[in-house]
Amino acid sequence: MCSILGHISFSKNLIDKSKFIEASNVMIHRGPDKSSYFSSENKVQFAFNRLSILDLTEFGDQPMMSNCRRYVCIFNGEIYNYKKIFEEIKDKFKWNGTSDTEVLLNAWSIWKEKVLDKLDGMYSFAIWDNELESLFLARDRMGEKPLYYYKKDNSLIFSSRPEAILKIFPEISKIYENETLNFYLSSGYFPTSKSFFKEIKKLEPGSYINFNDKEFIIKKYWNINDFYPISKKENDLELYAENCEKILINSITERLSSDKPLGFFLSGGLDSSLIVAIASKILKKKNIIAFNLGFEDKEYDESKDALIVAHHLGINLEYKTFTSSEMLSLLPYYFEKFDEPFADSSCFPLMALSKFAKKKVDVVVTGDGGDELFGGYNYYSIINLFNKLDLPLKIFSKIILNLKLNKIGGHKIKLINETLKHKNIFSKFAFMRSMRKDFKNVLDDDEILKFDLIDEFLRQSNLMKSDNDIVDKCLKLDLQNTLTNNYLQKTDLSTMAYSLECRAPFLSREMVEWALKIPSKFKINKFQKKIIIKKLAEKYLPKEIINKKKSGFELPIKNWLRKELKNWALDLIQDEKNYTNLSLNREKILEIYNLHTSEKRNCHPYLWAILMLLNYNKKNLFYNK
Repeated sequence: MCSILGHISFSKNLIDKSKFIEASNVMIHRGPDKSSYFSSENKVQFAFNRLSILDLTEFGDQPMMSNCRRYVCIFNGEIYNYKKIFEEIKDKFKWNGTSDTEVLLNAWSIWKEKVLDKLDGMYSFAIWDNELESLFLARDRMGEKPLYYYKKDNSLIFSSRPEAILKIFPEISKIYENETLNFYLSSGYFPTSKSFFKEIKKLEPGSYINFNDKEFIIKKYWNINDFYPISKKENDLELYAENCEKILINSITERLSSDKPLGFFLSGGLDSSLIVAIASKILKKKNIIAFNLGFEDKEYDESKDALIVAHHLGINLEYKTFTSSEMLSLLPYYFEKFDEPFADSSCFPLMALSKFAKKKVDVVVTGDGGDELFGGYNYYSIINLFNKLDLPLKIFSKIILNLKLNKIGGHKIKLINETLKHKNIFSKFAFMRSMRKDFKNVLDDDEILKFDLIDEFLRQSNLMKSDNDIVDKCLKLDLQNTLTNNYLQKTDLSTMAYSLECRAPFLSREMVEWALKIPSKFKINKFQKKIIIKKLAEKYLPKEIINKKKSGFELPIKNWLRKELKNWALDLIQDEKNYTNLSLNREKILEIYNLHTSEKRNCHPYLWAILMLLNYNKKNLFYNK
C-alpha cells in the first residue's frame, strides 16, 4: 500500500522536480517507509511513497525498472496471487527480490495488458514503456485502490489522490464539477468516473488507459454485467455453502501473506466474524490478533458481540471503548486526510479503529463486500417485497394518499409513502439508498439538478442483462455504487490515514465472479438475508452471532448536530463565504437544519452531506488563496 504520482508530457515540459516531489509528499501518510523519484528524457517522472509490506529490502523499492531497462513501474496495492504467477514465469527472468511488484513488472513484459486477466488483487499501477514511449495505467476490478488523473493537451498527470494534483495545479481546485453536486447530495459520494473537481477524473474500476503522443484510450477489461445468475437443478444451499467455504479459504490464505504484522478487524458482525473464524483454522490461534471498537453509547456498541466471537474461537481480541469526545476530536484529522467532500460518518469509528490497530500491526483483514455480494441489507428484502406485491402496494399507496396519512405520520411513514410514489422499482431502490430522501433540494441552479442517484441507478439497470432478476440487479447497483464509491473509498482513506493496509477476502476475483452467478433466491427470501453465508457460518460461529440483527458502524450524528456540533454547524451554514463557487441556497439549508433540531424529522444524513460540502469548500478556499 503506497501512493503513486506520475506526469507524462510529450511536449517535454515536465513539472519542476521539487514541486512534483512536494506534491507527492502530501500523500506520505500512505507510504511513510521510503520515498523515491524517477525521470527520463524530460518526458516522464514518477514519485512514490512506500508502505513496506512484502519484500522489505531495497529490491522491493519503486519506481522499479525491468532487467531489460525497457519498463518502469509504480504500483499501489497488492497482487494476492503473485506467487502463482511467479511459478508460471520464474524461469524466464533473473530475479532480484520477492515482491509482487517485480512479478507484475516481469509478467507485464510478457503479456502486456493481457496480464490483467491473470491478476487477483487490489491495485492501481502505471508502467512506462521507454521503447514505445507510452504509458499504461490500470485499476482493480472492484475499485479498492483509487486512481485520479488530469489530462491537458499532450500531458497527463495521475495520482492516488486528487490532493497531489491540486498541489501542482491549484488553479483547478476552485473549478467544481457542478453536475456531480446533485449526485453527491443525494448519495454522499461522487460517481464512478468523476471527482468533485471538473478537471480531475477517476479511472473506473476494471479499466485501463493507454496514453502516447498519438492517442489517449480508456478501455474496460472487466465488466460486472458479464456475470449473471445461472440456475441449475443440481444447485442447492448445501453445495453453495461448500463452494463459498472453499473460495473463502483460498482467498483468506492468499491475503495472509505479509512480511509485517497482520491482524483482523472484528466488528462482531457476521462477515468479519466468519473471516476471522476461517483464518483461525489456517493460522495458529495464538498468532491471531483481532481489533474491535466499543462505544460509550450502548445504542451503537457492538463490542460484546466481538467478545463472544473471540471467546468462541479462542483468539486474542484488542478492544477499546471510545467516548463521543474522542470521536469528535478526529474531525480536524478527517478534514485533513479526506481530500474530497465525503458524507459517510462511519469513517470516524473506522479511523479510530485504524489508529488503535496501527500500534500493533501494519495490515488488517476485513469483511468488506459480504453484504453487497450475498444480500445483507434490509433494502434487498424490501425491494423483493415491493416487486412481488406490486399491485397490492399500488392500491395501498393510493389509500395512503387519499387519507393523507403521510401528513400526520411520523418520519418512517413519510419515507414509506415517498418510496411508494416512485413507479420504477430501481427508482424506489435509489430513493431508499439516498441521503436526501424527500427533503428539499438545496441547490439553486436548475441545470445541475438533472443528474442524481436515481438517474444513475436507472441508467445502470438498463445496461444489465434480462437474465438478472430485480434483487440481483439491486445487488449489482450497490456493488458498482455504494460499495465502490462509498464503502471502499471510506476504508482506503480511513486506514491509510494511519498507514494501515486493509485487505478484503470477499472481494477476490474468484469470489466476486462466483457470487454474481448465484440466483438471488439463495441470498435472500421473505424471511432471511445472507442465506449462504449464514449456512456456512453454522460450522464456525455461535447462533447468537449468526442470527443477530444487523447493525451498522454508526455514530450518534443525529444527536451531535442537535447538541455538541450545533454551534459548529450553524457557523458553517450562516457564513456566506462558505457558499463561494457553490450553487447552494442558505435559507433552504437552514430550513433543513431547523427541521432536524426540532426533532420532527431526522435529516442528519442529508444535513451531514451538506455540512461536509460547506466545510470542504471553506478549507479549499482558504488553503488555495
